[in-house]
Amino acid sequence: MKNTIIFSLLFQLSFLANAQYQTNTNAKGDGYYVNPIFAGDYPDPSILRDGSDYYIVHSSFDYYPGLLIWHSKDLIHWAPVTNALHKYIGSVWAPDLVKYKNKYYIYFPANNTNYVVTADSMNGPWSDPVDLKIGNIDPGHITDAEGKRYLYFGGGGYVPLSDDGLSIAGELKHTYDGWPIPREWTIEGFFMEGPKLAKRGDYYYLTVAEGGTAGPATSHMVISARSKSPLGPWENSPYNPIIRTQGSSERWWSKGHGTLFEDAAGNWWLVFHGYENGHYHMGRQTMLQPVEWTNDGWYKTPDGIKTDEPIKRPLGTLSNAVFTLNDNFEGNTLKPQWKFYGEYDTSRFHLSENSLISSR
Repeated sequence: MKNTIIFSLLFQLSFLANAQYQTNTNAKGDGYYVNPIFAGDYPDPSILRDGSDYYIVHSSFDYYPGLLIWHSKDLIHWAPVTNALHKYIGSVWAPDLVKYKNKYYIYFPANNTNYVVTADSMNGPWSDPVDLKIGNIDPGHITDAEGKRYLYFGGGGYVPLSDDGLSIAGELKHTYDGWPIPREWTIEGFFMEGPKLAKRGDYYYLTVAEGGTAGPATSHMVISARSKSPLGPWENSPYNPIIRTQGSSERWWSKGHGTLFEDAAGNWWLVFHGYENGHYHMGRQTMLQPVEWTNDGWYKTPDGIKTDEPIKRPLGTLSNAVFTLNDNFEGNTLKPQWKFYGEYDTSRFHLSENSLISSR
């Protein structure tokens, strides 16, 4: 019997099994869930609904394979699908996962530029990264009524994209100054980041993060603005900030970086991230919270909803499956949740007889 050799694979811990336990055991019963939906270091969530399927991707930084895509049928239980990035190009920050004309795209910054990877199926294969040759961070994709494509960036600027989405088709233009944070609030800095765009009715909605990610507990926040054009001018929501940590006694700190989306039943939600009070070392964890629409066309947090209390589950198919990080090393490839620091070097190991064997 061959001995399994343990060596220094850096594995990105998620504690997701614990998160699933929390979602299924709370004082209000099975009709409710408890945040987070991803426990552990899963920051900068970008979510895509494709019919009745939901897919989500996060910042993967220097851990490769990168851009791990997860799938869910109910927004609560998630399982890994595949990694969209295998070629090392540096630390991968806040991505945006989109679908355009039956093709899938992930836009993301790394190494002082922005890249895109594409696939005809969410399962892959995903292309090698294409350098868009433009700086800035946190790309957010939007398409107008004529099918023209644009990328927004942190800071309130946008660029037009080529029809195939693989190159920049014009100059960066500034269109949004953000929401003015009250001077007496305790924040890290203005730091407008993470633009995500959605369309509902006559309006395009721009959701951004402001206040700084890693400063005081009350720094980060979710801000909304709307326009009848994807290029502005933008009108700030009277309900800003949509989500914000009010004080350091709360369970979740620095809540921000939201993505607005509609579920398969026609309800609207925000996914966002935050640090857990007393567990800063676990990183920014992914949370889910409903929003409601006002009669005059703004979205806001419903009365009575609190991030750290049980929330009514989304309607639709519910899965009772609990994902586990355990790996019995069956087959000849590692499961997609395995990560290596800096480079995915498959020459360092092989799988045999349900064991992980060093090749060196």
